[in-house]
Amino acid sequence: MSVLLELKHLLLQVLPSPGMIAQGHLLCIQNHLAMVCDSLWAINSMIVIPKMGMLYNNCLKFYSIFDPELDVPAEFEDWERDVAAAVIDVGELLSRIMDWEASLHRSIVGNTQQVNFRHVILVELKEMLCHLNSLVLRGSSMGLRRDPMGSMNPLREDYSIVLKNEVVGREEDLEKLVAIFEQQLVSSNNTGDDNNPFVIVIDGTPGVGKTTLAHMIFHHTWVRQQFHHRIWMDLPLVSPFKMINIIGNEFARSINKEEYCDQKLLLDLPLLAMWEYINKQLCGSRYLLVLHCENLVSLMQSGEWNELKNILLRVGGPGSGVLIIYKFSTVSFVRDTGFLNRMKDIITYPLKTLSADACVELFKRQAATTIPSSKQDKSERDAWLLRNCIPEQAFGAKVFGSLSHNIPAYFANSLFYEVYIVRNLPLVIIRLHQYQRLLDVYNDYDVILHMLTAEYLIPTEGLERDWIRLYARPINERTSLRLSRMVHLHMKVPEYLTSIPRCCRYLCLKINHRAIPFRLPTMPVEVSNKLITLILREHEEATQEDVEEITLQVYKKRCMKATTAISKFLNKMSVRLVHLRILVVETGMIQRLPNEVSKLVNLRYLHLSKLKMELLPKSLFDLPNLRILSLLRCQKLQKIPERIHQLKKLQILKLAYCTKLQRLPKSITRLQNLEVIDVEGCCWLSKLPDDLVSFKSLRILNFTRCASLSQIPRGIEQSIDLRKLSGIFVGVDGGFMLAQLQTLTNLQEIRLRNLERAEKTQTEVLMGQQSLRDLSLHWGGEEANESSESATPLQVLEALRPNVHLKSLEIMSYQGVEFPTWMSKRQLARLDSLVEVKLINLRRCATLPSLCQLPCLEKLEINGMDLIKHIDDTFYGDGDTIPKLRELTFSEMLALEKWSMTEEKYFKFFPRLRKLTLVQCPKLKEIDLHYYSGTMRVWLNNETICSAKFCCWGNLRYIQTIEIVGCQELRCLPQGMKSMKYLNKMTINSCNNLTTLVALDSLRALNIYACPLLAFNLESFTELVLLTIKGCPKMQIFHDVWKKKEGEEIKRRRAEEEKRRQAQVEAYDNAIATRSVIDWLELW
Repeated sequence: MSVLLELKHLLLQVLPSPGMIAQGHLLCIQNHLAMVCDSLWAINSMIVIPKMGMLYNNCLKFYSIFDPELDVPAEFEDWERDVAAAVIDVGELLSRIMDWEASLHRSIVGNTQQVNFRHVILVELKEMLCHLNSLVLRGSSMGLRRDPMGSMNPLREDYSIVLKNEVVGREEDLEKLVAIFEQQLVSSNNTGDDNNPFVIVIDGTPGVGKTTLAHMIFHHTWVRQQFHHRIWMDLPLVSPFKMINIIGNEFARSINKEEYCDQKLLLDLPLLAMWEYINKQLCGSRYLLVLHCENLVSLMQSGEWNELKNILLRVGGPGSGVLIIYKFSTVSFVRDTGFLNRMKDIITYPLKTLSADACVELFKRQAATTIPSSKQDKSERDAWLLRNCIPEQAFGAKVFGSLSHNIPAYFANSLFYEVYIVRNLPLVIIRLHQYQRLLDVYNDYDVILHMLTAEYLIPTEGLERDWIRLYARPINERTSLRLSRMVHLHMKVPEYLTSIPRCCRYLCLKINHRAIPFRLPTMPVEVSNKLITLILREHEEATQEDVEEITLQVYKKRCMKATTAISKFLNKMSVRLVHLRILVVETGMIQRLPNEVSKLVNLRYLHLSKLKMELLPKSLFDLPNLRILSLLRCQKLQKIPERIHQLKKLQILKLAYCTKLQRLPKSITRLQNLEVIDVEGCCWLSKLPDDLVSFKSLRILNFTRCASLSQIPRGIEQSIDLRKLSGIFVGVDGGFMLAQLQTLTNLQEIRLRNLERAEKTQTEVLMGQQSLRDLSLHWGGEEANESSESATPLQVLEALRPNVHLKSLEIMSYQGVEFPTWMSKRQLARLDSLVEVKLINLRRCATLPSLCQLPCLEKLEINGMDLIKHIDDTFYGDGDTIPKLRELTFSEMLALEKWSMTEEKYFKFFPRLRKLTLVQCPKLKEIDLHYYSGTMRVWLNNETICSAKFCCWGNLRYIQTIEIVGCQELRCLPQGMKSMKYLNKMTINSCNNLTTLVALDSLRALNIYACPLLAFNLESFTELVLLTIKGCPKMQIFHDVWKKKEGEEIKRRRAEEEKRRQAQVEAYDNAIATRSVIDWLELW
């Protein structure tokens, strides 16, 4: 499935972009780029339908369905894999063209550098064209039909002919929408509404045809006559620029009728200046702006929408219009935010699904051209069956029409709906999941985010903290079947010689000391020279097994051999992999980088973690295209060379936890493109360059956990473009003054520490920070001197009142007794965008804020509030519910005894709570969480809960998963746990004094780690299916007996399953024969 998204990205975003067109004209290669574009459109028109056949077979295997598989020829799978590799190669070539910086000369003649580069690019373009054309011919020879709607850019004028011939069942909707346009146009002309454009939103379920209908309107004859400028914009999911600036830039380019222009023409202009420029260019003419959105929430945020509609779009003549299409369902968006319902000037057009007759017509058209004549009879029957099982999208009806000779109608709808969702996800989300699978990590996303940045898919300053969690949801194990695994290959180096498939472009190799290739003088691993991403990671599990099983001397000898093999492998790869863009090396076995690293001229992202090197090689600073340099936990690295200024394109410099690093080179200030400096955890770093604020491009500064840093650069308040400021210390002597925050109006994230040293101020310093989304406030351990100029903790917190758009709030070690007025019951409800709240170590506060009034709160942690004894109605406030709360943590609540709540209140307040964590709550003896059915985690000292004094297990009887970690008071599980009739999974870890368990009849999965005294018979756990026991020596004999019985049980179940499957196959064959007769009778 990823190849379809790659094609769409290249055809609709990269090739038509102003920057690419400009580079093509400059290098005189525009004709070759046009031919590449034509070949890619030809492949795009061929690949969709047969690709669905492959996906269908994969789904059958996943769901264990015994329907017959489609007859997909093996040569097509080879063709599809070659197409995937070719499309990635085209993207890499186009990326190099975009990366190349033109000289001041606008002509190619006489410019040696441009002539040489053009010659290299021309040779590669010609080779690429030959390869793409051969793929087109191979597809044609396999009988792949071209889909006209996927054969050209939908913005071309002649696309109207394709729409007229191919679209079925939308004539009435088109007429209604055009009538609405006419009505709005007449109304605007009559009222003279001061150029205020009308806005129409096409609403409907995913795949219903919103985009196709918008294209029909865009190309409609009446629309072309009435609107002098028609502008189509595909708004990205994420962008380094505000949506309003992107729209303004595209406005100007389209109005000027320029094929290409400066890509940053209006991206940095103030809003009013942008409006004046566009209004002057329009000269009173009428426009139609189509906004095709991947992120409607970002566009429709009230502040940005008001700016867009009331300022930027109030240009041109009366009767101008805006048409908005959201790729997914606008209904769910309206339900969650209610924003469109409050916007009275927006017209919503509900688009219904296709009629049964239209679906059948689409089905028959496709079947007539793709299904063999010998199977046309079945096609006729399926067309009739389609009326009772209609796919919700036109896409599904077309694909089913092509493949129906082997796909049962009852399975088609759910399959094509799921495929459609993945097919229309933004490329950035698919890339996210591909890199997750490649790295085999699902919780540490820094490397993945930098990879996405290196591919220009997300902005340099990164994304909001919860972005990955939000957009990782659409992909699951089933949809991962749709990714090209041979192109994105994650593998461990096996025991013998390794040959990587030639189509592989993204490769992760796990380093295992025991593998034979790492013991040889040279690693016998061959990869394609077109590799784009190479990741070398240490196999931590194998390393740990080595430490446990062999002597230290043998282990060191193996490591030395592996180090030699890896170093030589890197030397070899550095010379061959001229197309490599991303290199990630995470191992402690390498002491230096090879000098040949300078050969990686296209490298954009270099990540080195745990390397035991003291100096960086000089050749590293000869990488002309390096944009991200990440040195993580290189704890022997002592300094960064002054030559770093040679990395002209460097945008991100991350030196986190390089603990021996004492200073940054002065030449770092000569890096004019540097946007991110991250020195988190550099505990010996004592000083930063004085003229650090000279950076005009600087967006992020992170000084968190830099304990030796005693001064911040002067004039930092002048860096008005800063987006994130983390770990900066406050104080009147060498620190940051709170009043300086008032000038940094673009901050999105602030993390302040040492607030006990803050100066007195009467001003609310954050009220101008309308972009602020993440606020973290830390007080230190020392007490403020009452006679000094320092403010009281309450005064400081009052002065740091955030705006109502804040999403994350953390308050740590606050020394005040009461909360500020903006956290009172009445005013706290105004912070209705808060998603995460952490109150840590608030030892002097005797009451809780009314946090249950926050409607969007998803994660809440309350820690170290020693004076809280009872969680009662004060915590709930006047709110009716916390509808989105998923995680709730109470930690180090040493005095907490009771958490009371009625059954009715639980249903109201915690409908989505899934994870409850209790850490160090030794006196907690009463919990009234009726009907809670999620996960409960009990960590460390919870003495009362782990004893017979706790009598509320009956109130927790619906809990399904429990984790008990580090409870040293626990000697036996409480008898009251027997009332937990729905408990099916339990994990116990590091309970050193635990000796036995009580029998839990419902338990199906049991994991026990590091409980040395534990010994009990497993026979009483009658429903147990999964068992893991490690670090429990007295349990070994019981574990062995259970494993033996489990093996016998597995054999018995397999035999029964095989009988059941055979019976299903026979039943299916009989049902098919019977259904064929009935279908014919009903049809007649």
